[in-house]
Amino acid sequence: MNHKGKASVMAGNEEINAAREQINHLDESIVRLLVQRFQTAALIGQIKDRDNLPVLDNSREQVVLNRVRTLDPDSHNGDYIENVYREILKNSRAYQHALIKANNN
Repeated sequence: MNHKGKASVMAGNEEINAAREQINHLDESIVRLLVQRFQTAALIGQIKDRDNLPVLDNSREQVVLNRVRTLDPDSHNGDYIENVYREILKNSRAYQHALIKANNN
């Protein structure tokens, strides 16, 4: 590889590393927000358990999915965002079930 080619590869690596650093910062923010979301889901789970309500609320989940799709200004990301949120909702339900089970033992 000539000098020009090596310089291009090095510049590309620097750009990738900078972008990865940005992703690292975004991941830190996402994790903090997910922790807050799970804490709130735990509170909702306690209320549902107290009031003998089911953890799964299909109508609420559909509202959430529809809402998050509209929060994306770039509509071509909607399917991906919805998929991520489906996983978040699934894990929120699992978390609520685990907490309810632990509290009832």
